[in-house]
Amino acid sequence: MTTSRLAASLPHATAIVAAVLYAWAMSRTAHFQTGLQFIAPVAILLTVHLIWMALSRDLTPGFSRRAVRRSALSAALLMVALMIGSVVAPMPATADSAGALLTGIFCLGVIAVVVFLVIFAIVLVFRLLRWLFRKPKSDEDIFSDYGSLILVFSLLGLASLEGLSGAYSFDGRNTATATRHVDAPPAAVWQTMETATSAAFALPQALQLFPQPAEVEVDEGTTLGANRVVRMRGREGEGRLTLRVTDRSDTTARFTVLSDTTPIANWVRHHSITYTVTPDDDGTRLQVTLDYDRELAPAWFFDPLMKAAAWGAMDVLARDVRLRAQQ
Repeated sequence: MTTSRLAASLPHATAIVAAVLYAWAMSRTAHFQTGLQFIAPVAILLTVHLIWMALSRDLTPGFSRRAVRRSALSAALLMVALMIGSVVAPMPATADSAGALLTGIFCLGVIAVVVFLVIFAIVLVFRLLRWLFRKPKSDEDIFSDYGSLILVFSLLGLASLEGLSGAYSFDGRNTATATRHVDAPPAAVWQTMETATSAAFALPQALQLFPQPAEVEVDEGTTLGANRVVRMRGREGEGRLTLRVTDRSDTTARFTVLSDTTPIANWVRHHSITYTVTPDDDGTRLQVTLDYDRELAPAWFFDPLMKAAAWGAMDVLARDVRLRAQQ
């Protein structure tokens, strides 16, 4: 690598290291689920690049636009590096120190995606922001740089408060429902559900990064009061999802979550899984619904992500019941 390329890469390396160290430190605090964890690293990237530009005497008119572009490149490099690391890292058998490290890497990978999306959005609106603060016939007026950056940092600061106690948050309660038609009578479907979905059932590729069922340790069927305990294993370690049938009728069975020690418990709080079985033409209409709370901010990113993952998980349960009932 030439000296000039090395010099050009140093600001990005410094900004990335600073953002990662900040995110890693924040992940060890009570604020790891909030905007301080997932949004504030954007401000870290911008701040480091601005400091570097100031030390290089590069705060000439137009510096705010250059700082944002450089931060976008740093965010892209961070996203690619950490997402690759989270995917190729081996899966530990237990939640030991290696599991904690992989938890941090995967979390940082998600942070990198959020950071990149926020930076990308800033780049898209930056021309508008600069126009709002620009004096007539003064495209390179340095005051437009400061005005734009003040507005950007103000918005980032406000966004970083999401999820903090005493600040603001958006309702995280949600449901996801998967529906399948089963070519079998309702009685056969209920009989099939007396046995939990096998841990060996193949999961879609999109769910491979999330904790997966490893073993059904307790399986007492679908009668009222029946218990079901599933051991879950992921890259971050393993835990147990303990459920009990708390509502049972001719058409529904609700499994309420009694405890959740799985690696994903800090990301989403599961409340219940409800199976609904109704006659449908020449077969059965099966619905599997997950009731859960999103624990992470920002909502604009995690709401659709978790809803898609939750639907995928419920569809796995519905497809397994359908396949077994039709045999």
